[in-house]
Amino acid sequence: MKKRFYRLVIIVLSIFSFTLQVEKNSSAQSSPQSLKIPEVVAQVNGVDIQSKYIEFRMNQILKNVKRPLTIREKTSVVKDLIEKEIVRELVNQQGKKNNLEEGSGLIKKEMTALRKPYDSDEEFEKALGARNITIDDLKKSITVDINARKLLNQEIKGKITISDADVKKYYEENKHKFHRPESYRARHILAAIFPPEMLRSTPVTELQNKKEELTQKAEEKIDKIIKELKEGANFEELAKRISDDEASRENGGDLDVIYKGIFDPTFDEAVSKLNPGEISGKVETQFGFHVIKLTEKRPPEQAPFKELEEAIQKHLFMEEAKVLVASYVEDLKKEAKIKTFFK
Repeated sequence: MKKRFYRLVIIVLSIFSFTLQVEKNSSAQSSPQSLKIPEVVAQVNGVDIQSKYIEFRMNQILKNVKRPLTIREKTSVVKDLIEKEIVRELVNQQGKKNNLEEGSGLIKKEMTALRKPYDSDEEFEKALGARNITIDDLKKSITVDINARKLLNQEIKGKITISDADVKKYYEENKHKFHRPESYRARHILAAIFPPEMLRSTPVTELQNKKEELTQKAEEKIDKIIKELKEGANFEELAKRISDDEASRENGGDLDVIYKGIFDPTFDEAVSKLNPGEISGKVETQFGFHVIKLTEKRPPEQAPFKELEEAIQKHLFMEEAKVLVASYVEDLKKEAKIKTFFK
């Protein structure tokens, strides 16, 4: 196996990446309530870390949690965010010492991607302003992340080697993680309660009001399809012509390999009663009515090593890289003058 070196973007992000994501149509959030966060939360070698970055990120987290956080939980989150920002600044400063190029092309590319959803520069800047963030703040955040990735790639490159024996050993010791459940391959024809063309053109309220009527029409359609199949119609051709499942229709209703438990339980149950080549009767799910043709059944199995070899190698590389990055960051901290002002 050739020795491969993977980009450390994922590692950088998991340890401290903090680039500000500006979502269109998301409302501005107020500062985390009940927490007094000083305007400057920390200093790294005399460089201030401002609270607005922490508050911005904190509000993103609060927006996505399903329950209110306690003061203790919020405090813990803020401390973690401050720690990540300290590490970002440390790595950024080290990158400057090493005379890393700022990568203006990459900065421009990322800025353009963030700007793209907005109709104008004014709208983009207004969205930033609503979050107490400026264009310069955003550029700084992107620049720091780019420099961090470059520096850490530079520090890690050539220091990690994953051998074939390492990969094989991991596979043998973790076979339980690579167990595939029972699966099957089938074709189906769907008579949807809400056909795709109707979903695209009809208001939701109107659809709901007509649900009973549409359900009856879908059932009548599947009954007619089953009758045609019993009279000798070709399943694949019939699926191509009249199935309401747009994703599988062009392939004659082929659903590819399906692991048991992924689809609707009613669908799985109907399949379990079939032998390869057999066609089901009418099967009702939340989507409508189906007729199913089973083409293959597969018992539970162990995923083969060759199929997983590259993924395992990448996993082992990333695990070692995380250790090296963490060690490098700790060395930077020991040499730095760091002050924190949030307790």
